[in-house]
Amino acid sequence: MRRGVPVEPEENGPLDRALGAGRVVVSRVVGAPLETVRRAVDRFLRDQLMTVRRHHGDRVEWERAQGIWPGLVRSLDFSKRYAFSLVSRVETILSREGPDGADTAVTFNIDVSEMRRERFTQMGLRAGMAFVLLGLGGAAMVPGFGVYDIVALAGGGVAAGGILALERRRYMESRSRVALAPERFLDLLSLKAKRKPAPATSPDSDAVFTDEE
Repeated sequence: MRRGVPVEPEENGPLDRALGAGRVVVSRVVGAPLETVRRAVDRFLRDQLMTVRRHHGDRVEWERAQGIWPGLVRSLDFSKRYAFSLVSRVETILSREGPDGADTAVTFNIDVSEMRRERFTQMGLRAGMAFVLLGLGGAAMVPGFGVYDIVALAGGGVAAGGILALERRRYMESRSRVALAPERFLDLLSLKAKRKPAPATSPDSDAVFTDEE
């Protein structure tokens, strides 16, 4: 597994080819103890309005928090703070790394299948409505089959295709935002782990400082 970048599981269905895989995996090795990383991951996912579904020790299953308040917060999230608002399930896996076990490997296994399925349904409905209104509706305005009907049907097809492309682009943007959230979290966690206090200068040091220093 590649570390530090989203990994696309290999899936070959038509929906996978159109909108990507149903899972996004982000993994990183952080130079911090496992318990420290565990607390940070727990805080991050709770801040994303996720709750624990099942706890398997170092492997934890999370699900989207339900209720009036979490739903209201998500609906008012105009600044896109909650990247996991459309995600139904997330699995986190922590394990010790390194010869002395001082580092921690973190893996986010994000299930976007429900988000993908909902967007695919919306794409089909909106594209179908556009074709019916512009294509079939335009053809029905003039009885008989002729050039006008061909133009109307072609226009409906173009409109439907445009809506499909627009909805796909919006979905891919949402999907990228979902993957970016744990990446940024792991970046900050790694930076904090690398920050170590500078060693204090010993009073008995042989270093000589001038008055200007």
